[in-house]
Amino acid sequence: MTIHSTKHSKITLPLLIEYVDALMTSLDSSIDKQAQTIDAQDDARLLWVAHDKKERSLLQTALEKQTDTNDKNNASAESWQLSTLSELTKQPVLERYELACFWLPTLSHELLHQYIPALMRYRDLYAAHLLVALDDSIDLKPYGFTPFDILDEPSVNIGDIESITSATVSATLWQFNLYDYKQLPNWLNADYWANPENWGKHRW
Repeated sequence: MTIHSTKHSKITLPLLIEYVDALMTSLDSSIDKQAQTIDAQDDARLLWVAHDKKERSLLQTALEKQTDTNDKNNASAESWQLSTLSELTKQPVLERYELACFWLPTLSHELLHQYIPALMRYRDLYAAHLLVALDDSIDLKPYGFTPFDILDEPSVNIGDIESITSATVSATLWQFNLYDYKQLPNWLNADYWANPENWGKHRW
């Protein structure tokens, strides 16, 4: 998720689930290092969000199918939660997640404006990593998201091409990573702060 790309490819739900599984594995390793000093939370680290209840049931079926095929990921099935956009907006107390993934390929441009505040809350406060899959005609650049070409990711194993291309619904993937959304400028580098070339030459 640290790649800032200007290109993107169409993504299907099986491919997105495969990428999220690979991403959560890498996030788990970094969380395990922090768990030595910080108590682990009981909250789920992964949130899946669908447009409505019908899309949520389809998403749940796809997630359970993927979990059944990968026995090694059975433990991770307990760590994700499912929700709809309307449920998120009505939720009085929001939880923080390591990754929030919004699968919204059928969401229209008009309805998107209604849920932009919820996306912004998860972008800024409630998710360290955010993935949003939308229709090709919707542009999220004005909201700080960058297009993401998942096929360029080395962590994705695209061995099962049939499961990736057989899905009829496809979308464009957008990403936001709280920890690397802004490139570090040169002037904000510690090498420029103390003038190391003058060490031992002048009294300060």
